[in-house]
Amino acid sequence: VAAVVAACQEAGERARLIEVDYASHGPQVEEIREELGEVLAGVRPVVGGGDEVAFYSTVTGGRVDAADLDTDYWVRNLRERVRFADAVEALLADGHRVFIESSTHPVLTVGMQETFEQAGVEAVAVPTLRRDHGGQAQLLDSLARAFTAGVEVDWRPAFPADPTPRTVDLPTYAFQHQRYWMNASGTAGGPRGLGLVAADHPLLGAAVELADGSAQLLTGRIAAGGGDGWLGEHIVADAALAPGTALVEWALRAADEVGCGGVEELALHMPLTLPESGGLRIQVAVGTAAEDGRREVRIYSRPDGEADSGAGVGVGWVCHAEGVLGPAPEDVGPTAEGLGGTWPPAGAQPVDLEGFYERSAAAGYAYGPSFQGLRAVWRDGADLLAEVALPEAAGDADGFGIHPALLDATLHPALLLDTGSDRGLDGGRVWLPFAWNGVSLWAAGASTVRVRLSPHRDGVEGERGLRLVVADAVGEHVLTVDSLVTRPAAVDQLRAGATRGVDGLFVLDWIPLPQPTGTGGPVADGDGWAVLAEESAGPDAEALLARLADGEPVPAVVFAKFSHPEAGAGAGAGAEADAVADLATGGLAMAQRALELVQKWLAEPRLADARLVVVTRGAVTVASAESGTDVAAAALWGLLRSAQAENPGRFLLLDLDFDLDIDSTVDTSAGNVHNVRDAVVRAMHLEEPQLAVRGGRAWVPRLIRASADSGREVRGTPVALDRDGTVLVTGGTGTLGGLVAEHLVRTWQVGYLLLVSRRGPDAPGASELAARLEELGADVRVAAVDVTDASAVAELVAGIDADHPLTGVIHATGVLDDAVVTSQTPERLARVWAAKAMGAAHLHTATADLPLSLFVMFSSAAGVLGSPGQANYAAANAFCDALAAHRQAHGLPGLSVAWGLWAQSSELTGELAAKDRARMSRSGIIEMSNDKALGLLDTACAQGSSFCVAAAVDPAGGVGGEGLPGVLRELVSGRVRRRVAVGGSSGSGSGLGLAGEL
Repeated sequence: VAAVVAACQEAGERARLIEVDYASHGPQVEEIREELGEVLAGVRPVVGGGDEVAFYSTVTGGRVDAADLDTDYWVRNLRERVRFADAVEALLADGHRVFIESSTHPVLTVGMQETFEQAGVEAVAVPTLRRDHGGQAQLLDSLARAFTAGVEVDWRPAFPADPTPRTVDLPTYAFQHQRYWMNASGTAGGPRGLGLVAADHPLLGAAVELADGSAQLLTGRIAAGGGDGWLGEHIVADAALAPGTALVEWALRAADEVGCGGVEELALHMPLTLPESGGLRIQVAVGTAAEDGRREVRIYSRPDGEADSGAGVGVGWVCHAEGVLGPAPEDVGPTAEGLGGTWPPAGAQPVDLEGFYERSAAAGYAYGPSFQGLRAVWRDGADLLAEVALPEAAGDADGFGIHPALLDATLHPALLLDTGSDRGLDGGRVWLPFAWNGVSLWAAGASTVRVRLSPHRDGVEGERGLRLVVADAVGEHVLTVDSLVTRPAAVDQLRAGATRGVDGLFVLDWIPLPQPTGTGGPVADGDGWAVLAEESAGPDAEALLARLADGEPVPAVVFAKFSHPEAGAGAGAGAEADAVADLATGGLAMAQRALELVQKWLAEPRLADARLVVVTRGAVTVASAESGTDVAAAALWGLLRSAQAENPGRFLLLDLDFDLDIDSTVDTSAGNVHNVRDAVVRAMHLEEPQLAVRGGRAWVPRLIRASADSGREVRGTPVALDRDGTVLVTGGTGTLGGLVAEHLVRTWQVGYLLLVSRRGPDAPGASELAARLEELGADVRVAAVDVTDASAVAELVAGIDADHPLTGVIHATGVLDDAVVTSQTPERLARVWAAKAMGAAHLHTATADLPLSLFVMFSSAAGVLGSPGQANYAAANAFCDALAAHRQAHGLPGLSVAWGLWAQSSELTGELAAKDRARMSRSGIIEMSNDKALGLLDTACAQGSSFCVAAAVDPAGGVGGEGLPGVLRELVSGRVRRRVAVGGSSGSGSGLGLAGEL
C-alpha cells in the first residue's frame, strides 16, 4: 500500500495512508468485533421514536427507527457494505429534494448527483465547507445555495445590527427581462444616421440644408491634436492658429456645396486660435441666394462643451470670417503664364533658402514640419516663383479642394518680398491674411505645385497686397487669387488670445433656483417632515430613531442644523491669525460630527427613502458682496458633497443667511413668496443637491468658464514677484511640487526657493530637483518640516533670510486615505485634514503679518464636485477654498486652485486604478498635461479670484448618465435630463422596472 501511495504522489495524484490496521466493511472487522462491542457498549440514541427524527441508514438502505441505533447497529455499520446509493434512492422516493453534505470537504455530492440522474429526479446536493476554504464566507455561500434550493434560512445572525435589517419578499412571478444591449435604432452610423449629409471633407464632417432652402450649413470639429494634429503646427507669435488658408478652403467647399464657382471675397475678422486641450466646433453658414446667384458666407467656431442654450454660458459662437460666394468666373485658360513649359523660366534667379524656416521662426512664424513645404524660390522681376510640395507630415490631399498646409506654404515666399523695414516682428507685429478676393479653384488633389506671387504696389497704407497663381507640374491652373491683402497683428494680442483662459479654468457661480416643470409629488407635504434635536455636539439622530422604534411613520425629509460657535463671525472674527487655527480645529470637529451623522443615517434601513437636509449658515459665498465665509462650516459641505456622490438622492445641502430659519419666507419666483421648505421641495424635484438662500432668494451653484472679468482684480499676467524674494512651496519635493518649482523659476523668474516636505532632503529625487533648479539660476533650500506642527512652521518662516524675505507661499502638501463614507473614521479624517487644512491654517498664521504677494493653496475638484471615496479629502480641500476667501476678505492675498486630474502620476494620483480614472471621466473630469496645468496656474493667479477650478472637463463624459455633478450642469445646459415616465418603454414587460416590481 505504501508503494502505491508513493507512486501516486510521484505522479502528482493526491494520495495518503489512512492510519488504521484493518479494512472496514469486510471480514477483517470480525477479528475486532468483540473489542468493538466493548468500546461501544452503552451507545444508544439520545431521542427515540420514528416520528421525531427521519433517519435513513446506509446499512439497511432505507429508513429505520432511530431507537434501533444501538451498539450492535454501529458494529454492523462498520462491518457491512455501504448502501449509500440505496439510502439516497429511498430519500428521493419519500420526496426529499435537497441534500446537504456536512463535512470539511465535499466527497459525496458527486455520487449523490449521479444517483439523482439515474433515478430521473431533479434534486440538489449542497456542500458546506471546502478544503482551504473553511471560513464564514464559504459557509454563507453554502447557506445561500441551500436557500436558493428552497431551504428556509434564518439570516438574522449574519446581520447583527440592531434593529435587524428588514427583508423584502421577491415577486411571486418571474422577473421581467430587460436587454443589456441597446436595440438597434434602425439608422446607420455617421452623418446620415443623424439626418445630415456627409460632406466628404477631412475637417467638415457633415452638411445640412434647411427645409425652406434658405440656407446651407457645413459643420466639423478641429483640434490642435488628434487626426488633424497638423493644424497645431501652424504657430504664429507663439500661438497655435488655424491657418487662414483653411478658412478659405472651407469657403471654397461651401461654394461647391451650393453650386457657386468660387469666393468673391472673404474677410478674416479674428484669428482662429486652437485650444491646448479639447477642440473647436466649426460651422460654415451659407445664406440664401440673391437674384444674381451670390450668397453670403460666415465661418464660426465654439469650444467643445459650450452649451447651445442658456444666456451667459461660456464664450458663445465666434465669427472668424465673412464674405460672398459668387458665380463661376470665365475660364482663365489651360496654362498659367510663366508656370508651364520650361521650369523655372529663363532669366529667373534662384534664392538661397538655407535657414529660411529658422529665420521665419525668429520672425514669429514657427511653422512645424507639416507646413514646411517650400522647396525652391526664384525671383522673376518683381515677382517670386516657387515650387511647393505637401509635406508627408500633413497627410494626403484626399478630400480637400486644396490642402490648407499646401496653400499656406505657397504664401511663404512673401516673407522674402522686399517691402521695407516693417518686416517680421518689427514693432512687435506679424503679418496675417486679412482679405481674399477672387479665389477660384480649378483643380483638386494637388500635392506638388508651382507658384507665382505678384506684389501690389498701390495698396492702402499699412497693408500689403499680392496676386497668387498656383499651377500643377505641367503648368495648368490649380488655384488663382486675384488679390490677397495682409495686415499687421500685435504679437501681444495674439499671445493673449492663445491663452483662452476660459478653456480649463472655472469659477463657481450661483444662479436662481430654476422653475420646475411639474408638481413636486408627495414629498411636497411638509407635515411629514422632522427636525433633529440640536445638542451641543451637533444634531442628534437618536431621538428620531427612538420614535421610529416606537412605530412613528418615517418622515420624508429630516433637517439637521449644524451651528458653529463662531457662526456669524467666523469670517470676521478679527484679523488675528490665531483665529484661523481655531477655525481649523473647529472645522475638523464639525466635519467629524457630520461624518457620524451621515454614517448613522445610511446605516438605518428605515430611512432609505428619506432625505436628510444638512443646514449650515454662511458656509458658502453666494455673492462677492457678502462679508465672508464660515470657514469651519465650509468643510462640512466638502464632506457632504462626496457623500452625495456616493449616495444620490439621500442628502441635500442647505445654507441660510444668519437671520433665517427653515420656516422663513423666501422669494422663489417673481411675484410669489414661499418659505424655505418650499425651496427645498423645488430643489429636490429638480434634483438639485445644493441650495443657498440669500436676501430672500434661493440659489444653486454652477461652474462656469472663467472670463476676463471673473475676479475682483484682473491683472492679465501672473503675480509679479520680487526676484530677490523667497517663495515657499510645501510638498516641494513631490511630483507636482517639483513641477511647480521649476515653473516658478522658468516662467516667473523666481530666484529663491524654499522647498518643504516631511522628509526634506531625504525625499526621493530631492537632490536632483535642487540641482536642476540651481542650474536654471535659482538659489534652492530644501527643508524637512512637518506642516501639521504649528511651531515648526512658525520657526521655518522666521528663519528665512531677511535679505531675501518671503514673498509667496504655495501650499501643495496633501495626503489621501480614500474610503467610502460609511468606512471613514474620525482618525482617517483627521489624518487627511492635518496635512491639507491644518497645514494651510498654520501657514496663514505664520505669514499673516508679512507683505506677501502670493498665497496659493492647491485644493482639489473633489471639494466642489464631490468625489466618491474621498469625503475626508473633500472636507479638507473645501476648508482651503474658504480660507482663501477669508484671507481676501481681510485684505490678504489668497487663492485656492481646485485641481482636476494631472496626466503625470503623483503621490496622490499614482495609485489611481483604471476604474478610478474611468469614474472620474464619467463625472466629466479627464486628464490634462503638465504644460496645460501650469498654464492654468498662471491664468488663475492673474484672475484675482479667491477660488477657481482648474481641470480638463469633457462635457460628454457624464451627459445623459448618472454621476454628473450638479455644478457642471451649466456647462451642458443644452442637454436636458428627464425622468422616465411610468409605463414607458424602458424595457419589455410591464414597464415598471425592477424597482417597481420589488
